Amino acid sequence: MWKSGVTIAIVNVRSYTVVMGFATPAEETALNEITLDSYMIEHPDQSFMLRVSSDSMQDSGILQGDLVIVERAIEARSTDIVIAEIDGAWTMKYFRDLVPKEGLRITAVVKGVVRKYE
Repeated sequence: MWKSGVTIAIVNVRSYTVVMGFATPAEETALNEITLDSYMIEHPDQSFMLRVSSDSMQDSGILQGDLVIVERAIEARSTDIVIAEIDGAWTMKYFRDLVPKEGLRITAVVKGVVRKYE
């Protein structure tokens, strides 16, 4: 879990202009610096990361092995991907697709995905 004031990573944001189809050097312009936590997280004390252990959300671009950044402080909308306990089992699905038989508890809303290419 993140704590307020803790920086995950500082990333230099740059704007690149590349002419497609020609062997010319790319023109680079430095814009500014951001931290991943300031870019992705509104409520650091209510945020955490989970490792995805199935491929059920691959059509939404979330793959097995990815890390999802989730926040507890956000109220889920129908279009949000949520972490939920449905009928006693934990899942990650679109809020609109959850159909409980007995019980439903929304724990967090997915804010982003982190994928490492190896």
